[in-house]
Amino acid sequence: MTSGLDRVLIVHPDPAVRHEVETVLRRAHKRVIATRQIATASAAITIAREFDPRIIVLDITHERALALTIARELRHPDRLILGLLNPLIDAGGGSEAEFLRQAVRSGIDDFLPLPLSDEELSAALSSAPEPTSARREGTAITFFSHQGGVGTTTLALNAALALRAAEPQRTVALLDANVQFGAAAAHLGVVPERDLGDVVQDLDLGPMFPLSSTGPGPGIALLASPRDPRAAERITPEELSRVVLELRRRFHTVVIDTAPILDLMTLSMLDLSETIVVVTEGSAPIVAGTARLLRMLDSLGFSGERVRLVVSRFRSAPDVLPPNVIAQELGRAVDHVVPYLVPVLEGTHRGTPILFERAAARFSDAVTQIARDAARSARGGRP
Repeated sequence: MTSGLDRVLIVHPDPAVRHEVETVLRRAHKRVIATRQIATASAAITIAREFDPRIIVLDITHERALALTIARELRHPDRLILGLLNPLIDAGGGSEAEFLRQAVRSGIDDFLPLPLSDEELSAALSSAPEPTSARREGTAITFFSHQGGVGTTTLALNAALALRAAEPQRTVALLDANVQFGAAAAHLGVVPERDLGDVVQDLDLGPMFPLSSTGPGPGIALLASPRDPRAAERITPEELSRVVLELRRRFHTVVIDTAPILDLMTLSMLDLSETIVVVTEGSAPIVAGTARLLRMLDSLGFSGERVRLVVSRFRSAPDVLPPNVIAQELGRAVDHVVPYLVPVLEGTHRGTPILFERAAARFSDAVTQIARDAARSARGGRP
């Protein structure tokens, strides 16, 4: 996988076509993608200025004159604009060859006939220019499990703390994307002045700070879930994605904790993350659920090289599956094993992370390895 994130804007009136384009993109593109879909070409310029896509897939079968005007307005040396053509629809209006010449002059870099094929899209994407701007953008790491209570939040927040301690020059933000009942703030023992509900409302109106800062030394920035669970009902996956994109602009690393459900909110977080840390435990039912989850992630285009598998709270006991058996059941290697330690649970109950306490040394070592591995993966193997 090539490191980095590509923003993709898909413009087409048919939602089925937009879904088809996104599905093929996930399979064919070598980089992580964040997508925005819109139905009307008239909204493309406004959305593109806000979203700043590197790739635009633009319908040029309908409203052809408007589509070429939009292409002229949005063309940029760092941007690839692909025109979607439906050969079965007669657009009329003169010579097709003349229209294609006009499209090229307007900034359309390549043409994609429907239905899309992986090969044609891959070939078109290979001509995408490398960004020339010096704008820094951070990476994102999402922690997820289909099962609540396996320590996902504990691992996410301690991984964020470990990253900050290991690389003090890098800024780290922790986003609690369990929007209804997130517990990251409680685990850290802090009461945030602002939370996700506040930031979503003010994203276009001002800075996102102050975020609650916690941890050793300069600490990490925490963007907590809404204090009032009812506020979560007003947060959409699109709004949450915009928050993540803004955090990526402001921080070197964004660590995301998620709810134990694979809904549109969680999928939007996975889409925006270079590395996905899947957390499981040594219980047979949980491992069986993890097997289904991994198959689903693979079918959705989240490739194995983006996924890290962590066995949490492992202890040697007759009712606990050992990591080698879990690996056999899941058909893939276990990347990290985190030991079960009573002091860690006690620290969680107190709202006091014990990452740097001597009693949790084995836990700290395991979490630090997870954090470094995930960060290295997110940066494409770069140190």
